[in-house]
Amino acid sequence: MPTTQLKDPVHGYVELDQPLLDGIVDTKPFQRLRHVRQLSATNLVYPGANHTRFEHSIGVYHLAKTVFENLREQRYFYRDATTAELDDIQRTLECAALLHDVGHPPFSHLGERYLDRQDLLDRLADHGLQETFADAGVGDAPLREASPHELFGCLLVCREFAAALESMDVDPHEVCAHVLGYSLAYERGGRWQHGVAAQILHSPVDVDRLDYITRDNQMTGADVLSFDTARMVASYTAHPDEGLALSDKALSTIGNYLEGRIALYMWVTQHHKSVYAHALLRALLDELDRLSDEPPVTVDAVLDGGIDDNTILERLRVAARDNPDSTLAALYDRFRGREFPETCWKHRIAYADRVDADIDAFGEWLSGNADRLESRLADELGVPVHEVWVEQSYVPEYEPQALEDIPIAYGGTTRSVGDWGLYGDRAFDSPIPFVFVPYGVEKQATRTLTAWFHDETA
Repeated sequence: MPTTQLKDPVHGYVELDQPLLDGIVDTKPFQRLRHVRQLSATNLVYPGANHTRFEHSIGVYHLAKTVFENLREQRYFYRDATTAELDDIQRTLECAALLHDVGHPPFSHLGERYLDRQDLLDRLADHGLQETFADAGVGDAPLREASPHELFGCLLVCREFAAALESMDVDPHEVCAHVLGYSLAYERGGRWQHGVAAQILHSPVDVDRLDYITRDNQMTGADVLSFDTARMVASYTAHPDEGLALSDKALSTIGNYLEGRIALYMWVTQHHKSVYAHALLRALLDELDRLSDEPPVTVDAVLDGGIDDNTILERLRVAARDNPDSTLAALYDRFRGREFPETCWKHRIAYADRVDADIDAFGEWLSGNADRLESRLADELGVPVHEVWVEQSYVPEYEPQALEDIPIAYGGTTRSVGDWGLYGDRAFDSPIPFVFVPYGVEKQATRTLTAWFHDETA
C-alpha cells in the first residue's frame, strides 16, 4: 500500500498510508487541529510554543504505531494471535491515536469549559455509544469520567469519521473506547492484545503523554527535559495478566522522565507568566460570553463552523472594536500588547520568603477566596478590579505523585515505579498560587494579604 511521509520536527519522518490520509488526516475536522494551539496562550511566554493539536496527533499516531510494531516482535505478544488479528488491532489503535484529540475546541482546555457536557452525552446516546458500552459490560463509567473534549471527540468520530473507519474495517465505537481508555473487544472476551492497544493510548505510560512532554519541551525551547525517548519507546512490553508496562530497558531513563515531566510542568505550564497569560485569555472569553448571545464555544459552532483559535481571536478583536469602553476592550489591548502586570512572587522560594505565614495554609486561603480577595485588594490599592488577579495554573488535576504508578516489568513480575523504589524520596512541589497587581504595589499587596490572612484565621 502506498504511503506518504510527513516530516515531524520531533520524531522525524512519519509514514501514513492512503486510507488514513483520505479518511482521517485530509478532512476538515482533522485539519481544524492545525489552528488549535497545543498550549493555548503559552506562546506569549515562550514564543516558539506555536505547535498545535495537529502535529501532536500525528506524533501520537507515530509513537503508538511504533510501540505496537515493537510489541509484535515479542514472542509472548504474538504467539497466541494470528497476523490478521494483530493487523486489525493495530489499525484500530492507529485510527484512535490520530483521532484522540479531535474534540479539542478553540484554546483547548480554556474553551472546553463552554462545552455542554449533557448535550454531548445526549448526542452520543443518539449514536448508540452508551448502549454499546453497556452491552460490552463496561457500564457508564468511561463516559461519566470523560472530559468534555473526549466526549466531543467521540461525537466527531461517530458523526464525521464513521464511514471512513468502517471502510477500513475499524469499528467507530471501538475507536471511541480507545480514546476513553477502554477496549470493547477486550471487555467482550476478546484477545488481551486489544486491551494492551487501548493502554498504549490511555494509561500511566501512554504515548499521548510521551509525545506532548517531548514536544512541549522542544517547541518551547524550555530545555528542562533530558531523557532518551527512543529507548523509552523500545522498552514497552506487555503480559496477558499485567497489561502494558516498561521493561528494565527503561531503567536508565525513567528517572529523567519523572524529573523532566515535573520540570516541564513547573517551568512551562506553571511559569508565573504562563499562568497570567491563560488567566487573561480565560477572562477575555468570559467577557465575550457576557457580551454575546451565545457562548464563544459551542458544539454546533465546531461541528458546523469548524471554529478554531483564529476564529475566536477575530471575534475578540471585533467585540473590542465595537465596545471600546468595555472591560473586554481593556483586556484585549493588554492581551494583544502583552502588557502583563507584576507578580508578588515568581516561584516557590520567593513565595516562602515574602509571605509571613504558613504558605500551604495561606495558599488554600488565597485560592478559596480568590474572587472576594481580588475585589477587596483592588479597593485597597485603588485600582480597577480587573487589575488584580489571584490565579493558579490552568492545567487541571495534575498530581505529580501519580508518576509512582508507572509499571516496570522484570523477572516475570510487574510492579510500579514506587513499589520498585525507583521513585526514591522525591518530594515534588505542588503548584502555588500567584497574585498579579500593577507595577510598584507588589510589596503592599503582599503585606495586605498576609495581614488579612492572619486576621481571618486567628
